[in-house]
Amino acid sequence: MGQLGLYLVFVGIVLVMNGACRLTNVNAKSTSFMNVATGVIIVVGSFILLCKAQNVGELVTYQSVTAGFLFGFTYLFIAANYLFDLDWRPFGWFSLCVAIFAVTMAIVSYQAGDLRFVLLWAAWAVLWLEGFLEIVAGFKSLSKIFPYLSIAEGIFAAWIPSMFMILGYW
Repeated sequence: MGQLGLYLVFVGIVLVMNGACRLTNVNAKSTSFMNVATGVIIVVGSFILLCKAQNVGELVTYQSVTAGFLFGFTYLFIAANYLFDLDWRPFGWFSLCVAIFAVTMAIVSYQAGDLRFVLLWAAWAVLWLEGFLEIVAGFKSLSKIFPYLSIAEGIFAAWIPSMFMILGYW
């Protein structure tokens, strides 16, 4: 759980930062560095994990690598949108695809009997689904909920679990 714990420390920080900055009207470009740093750490780590896989067909490795890429590219995508003032709709569609993956992983975790990951994947699915609903489906009223959801998920679905993982209590 060490590598996942490392990733989730940064995910937690960036989620809290993104939510707090949105609440306090901080220029979104100002959050780009931390979004890029988080994305790069996760994507590079996922490439390393993929290259180090001892058994090419190892299902768990591919699940971890896939999840890592989806998390990492989320933050790179966000940073690119902020830095280059891009249309957010492609990110919204990406978020829907990742939400579907997260729901699938919650089901897989349930079947494996790991309630901790059921809850984490379900929470992350909600956050990504919110992105799709706000950006693509036009539920603009969700933009008022996002900062609070982002902060809560950063603390409870990323940062706190990361501490348990890093300290060996997970």
